[in-house]
Amino acid sequence: MPSEEPKNTSYIHIIQPQLLVWVLLTYSIGVGLVKHQGGTLDWVNILFGSLLGIFLILMRSYLTAFFDHPTSPTNSLHPDDPRYAMLKGLDRQTILVIAMTLLTAGALDTVLLMVRHTLNLSAIFILGLAFLISFFAATPPLQLDKRGYGEVGEAIIICNLIPAIGYLLNEPGLHVLLIMLTLPITLLYIALKIILALETYAFDRTHRVQSMVVRLDWLRAMQAHNYLVLIAFLFVAVFALLGQPWSLTWPMFLPLLIGIFQVIQIQGIINGAPPRWKILKLTAAGTFVVMAYLVSFTLWIS
Repeated sequence: MPSEEPKNTSYIHIIQPQLLVWVLLTYSIGVGLVKHQGGTLDWVNILFGSLLGIFLILMRSYLTAFFDHPTSPTNSLHPDDPRYAMLKGLDRQTILVIAMTLLTAGALDTVLLMVRHTLNLSAIFILGLAFLISFFAATPPLQLDKRGYGEVGEAIIICNLIPAIGYLLNEPGLHVLLIMLTLPITLLYIALKIILALETYAFDRTHRVQSMVVRLDWLRAMQAHNYLVLIAFLFVAVFALLGQPWSLTWPMFLPLLIGIFQVIQIQGIINGAPPRWKILKLTAAGTFVVMAYLVSFTLWIS
């Protein structure tokens, strides 16, 4: 009996809790924009929509674990990979049951929203796109996570589609301002994923893990990271010139110093400096989270 507790705990370890926090953070941007524009908020719909985002992320995590399980014919994990040892101690069929339960919960959530006459064509399209990206990121034959495209798909879901769902559950159509607010956040999220993958680059390359950084190569990935951070803030400036309200624009510039420090660290590694991964990861996460939080906070108080 004592051995059951660590085993059950390991099923929870499949969950990436930071993703759930980020989903709720970006979801609040879409809902906050409705409030900012003077729209009416339906809190029941808002709750159901947030659960949909959580179900999508959790389903993807458990489907990935199911197909990465050491007993799976599609498993590509190397025995030295920490996830290999964790998944080996879990029952593969139980993982599948959890994934299917989450999928069913998401379907039930969608039906409830349809019964409430909340889902319009735009919301159905966005929700369907988010589901397809989540599903095929984890499942064969595409398995986008194994081809170096998973990070981009994850960024689109969390930073673009989830806020869009939050907005469309309260409004009949998308607003261009939502794109202006979320596109820079998307680029910062991809930059964060590059940094997280850079730390494991040597292991991934030698063990044939096809991450985005491995596809790009070490140097090009770091250069791409720097471009992404700089372009993100450039977009903020361009969108301000195109009509984005200054009251929403200036808070997005507040993480600029963190972003510059992030770029300086990566440029130092390119020039031969030893990487300080903890500081670098904290900086990258800070740039993304601070911008997303400030956008959401500004929308809700304005």
